[in-house]
Amino acid sequence: MKARGKTVGISMFAARFLLFLVPLLAVWWLVLPWYGWGLMQTSGIVLRNGLGMPILSGAVQAEGVLNTESRMTFTLTDGRNRTMKIALLVTNVPPFLALVLASTGLSWRRRLRALAIGTLILLAGHWAFIVVAMRWQDALMRASEIPTAMIQFFLTLPFLLWIALAYWEKLVDLVTGEGGERPGGAGANSGTQP
Repeated sequence: MKARGKTVGISMFAARFLLFLVPLLAVWWLVLPWYGWGLMQTSGIVLRNGLGMPILSGAVQAEGVLNTESRMTFTLTDGRNRTMKIALLVTNVPPFLALVLASTGLSWRRRLRALAIGTLILLAGHWAFIVVAMRWQDALMRASEIPTAMIQFFLTLPFLLWIALAYWEKLVDLVTGEGGERPGGAGANSGTQP
């Protein structure tokens, strides 16, 4: 009977996750060109002024169904273009939001904190990836496993952030086997919600 309850709980979580994910993905992909434009502007400033990349101009091309093939392009002063598909890179935000929103047992304060911190980490990661990939694109193309590994890391990052930000104390208790007192005097078994 206990196994059936876990199966129902997992199924309900999956249903809630999908219920949040589908509209979040649609909205995210619709606003992707504007988000890409912001990434292009801020990363372009660092690339040009901080890393000496000779950028003449930049553009974001919204392409594909719901902008899922969108690209960012920097045109260099020598006429060459540096182009990157950004939709796959930045589509890790909706799954993270859906995971946190679908989780039960979280106080609203903890949920909002997880959403804010996780989203900021993901956005900073997008920006940093674009700076690194655009600046050292030629070298990275010769070692294609590095960008591939980085993209796969970004795809798994929402799940890592969800676990770390939403369930850190439970994870620590599980790993250490402690159920006693926590710092601040609140016991893990005191019945209070995180």
